Amino acid sequence: MSAMTNGVAKFLIVDDSRAIQSIIKRVIESCNYPNLEIQNANDAEAAMEILEKFTPDLVITDWHMQKVSGLEFCQHVCQTYGNKIPIGFVTTESSTEKINSAYQSGAKFVINKPFQDADLRTQLMRFVPLNGSGGVEKIDSSAMASTVALLSTLLQGQPFTFEPCPPLALEDFSENNLIGLFGINGKTPPVNALAIMEMGAVGVLWGMNNNQQSMILSVIKNGTATNDQLEEATKFMDEFGAGMSIGYKNGPLKLARSSIVSRQFPRLEMSLTTNEGRTDYMLTVPGIGVGYITYIKLI
Repeated sequence: MSAMTNGVAKFLIVDDSRAIQSIIKRVIESCNYPNLEIQNANDAEAAMEILEKFTPDLVITDWHMQKVSGLEFCQHVCQTYGNKIPIGFVTTESSTEKINSAYQSGAKFVINKPFQDADLRTQLMRFVPLNGSGGVEKIDSSAMASTVALLSTLLQGQPFTFEPCPPLALEDFSENNLIGLFGINGKTPPVNALAIMEMGAVGVLWGMNNNQQSMILSVIKNGTATNDQLEEATKFMDEFGAGMSIGYKNGPLKLARSSIVSRQFPRLEMSLTTNEGRTDYMLTVPGIGVGYITYIKLI
């Protein structure tokens, strides 16, 4: 999540097509930021020079460019600036393997050309919200510490990052997702909280814990998982939910039940849009995969 500096929303567009630059600029302008600064670069090398003097709230780049590719540029931005400068793709590249490599390299989103204005606008508002604050909640440090310790065990010491991210839209979830319902002493109703893990997170946790890294993509591609594959994800969800509910008036909540649910399930969409006590997280294992997890306190 990027907060606008001094109320100015800053963007860098990197594309060798001036027509695409103009289209992206028009979409940015349609978001009605009160103050706006947009810079353009025709290739990645020019963009790198711009970044030495200009710090955008979001970089939007093409993939296929001469000399330095968009993927190489993405890697440079993420390695040099970390989370300070988020970067996303607007590209004709549609290979599942390459798109996954973009996320592994630190890309926040990948949108395929030709694209709908609404798809890009959604990402703009996620990473550069009009109010400059976005939807990332303040995280309890003890809850985060216990979550990181649990992940370190499940991922068997593999380097990873687990950090809050801008709120996910419904289309950001996989076709099927692992949903956990939490209640007092593990009993429902009522459901006091829920957690959602899309298949990227499920695949990463299972694959790493069982030394089956090569099978992670198959879990994601198949869009579902066996009971054995869900075991690590469910274990994580149980302890993660308990940690996130520390301070609840009746004590930490416990996982009552979990199941695979389609993202088209009406109550899932309703929960994502009508509850304020929500945090979204991105789990990244470099060179392996990326997954997303959402926790919602129902109010």
